[in-house]
Order: sequence, then C-alpha cells, then structure tokens
Amino acid sequence: MKEIQLTQGKVALVDDDMFEYLNQWKWYAKKSCNNFYAKRNIRINKKYAGYVLMHRLIMNVEKDFFIDHVDGCSLNNQKNNLRICTHAENMRNKKLPINNTSGFKGVYWHKHTKKWMGFIRINTKQLHLGLFSNAIDGAKAYNEAAIKFHGEFAKLNEI
Repeated sequence: MKEIQLTQGKVALVDDDMFEYLNQWKWYAKKSCNNFYAKRNIRINKKYAGYVLMHRLIMNVEKDFFIDHVDGCSLNNQKNNLRICTHAENMRNKKLPINNTSGFKGVYWHKHTKKWMGFIRINTKQLHLGLFSNAIDGAKAYNEAAIKFHGEFAKLNEI
C-alpha cells in the first residue's frame, strides 16, 4: 500500500501496482456528502473538460454503476476495498447520518409511544422492526435485518 498526496493535508491509499500510474497526475481532496474523495481535473487543449474520481479510474467502471468503499473510508482506494455496485447497494453501506439522535443506524425515538423504533429500508420501502424500550435493542434488530436483507453490503451498528 502506498499514499498519494492530496490537497488539504489528505492522502489517498492505493495498491503498490497502481501508484506510479496514478501518481503521474495531481490529485486533490474534494469534500462531498461529508466524505473526501480523490479527484483530478481533465483538460483538453488546456480547457477544462471535466473531472475523474480516483476510485472510478481504478475500477474502470461505466457511468451507470457505482463504486462502494467496503470499509467506509472514501480515500482508501485499494482494490480490495472497492467493489462495483448499484446505487441501492451503495446506499446500504452508508455511514450513520449526521442528524441521527440514537447513535445507531435504523433506530429513532418515536414521540407518540415514547419508545425507540427500529426500521430498515429495503429498496424504496421502509420496514418497521418494532418498538423497543432502549436504543440498543433497536440496533440489534436493525443488525439482524441488515444481514438478512442487505447481505454483504450491510453496515452494522457497533454495539
């Protein structure tokens, strides 16, 4: 594993066999959705023609597909940390939202019942997992459902 220096004091992790190829360009750290990604601009005849994300270049993927960072670290661009997926699969491996109040994915406080509610999204539908007297039980229910419905893309709560 080698590091490619980015702007803002960030580094991207890459496999040894990709280092020379990727390091021929200047990469910068671009923040998007609370994550930093390694990005470089593309110029044609000295005019800006777009950009490329390092993880997409490594995986050589078409526009319609997404790349998931298995460990959730968007600057870890080692091949064993990247997998081609659909948008739905990529969303299953999301981190805890910043506005979360329970500390657990798939668990929130239900005001009317004064209990913790567990839920999981399956494609576009939300599945109710039950009401719980504490958030930890809701998180356990979420973890079981995530393994069942999200498989290898399940992002489990740490309990």
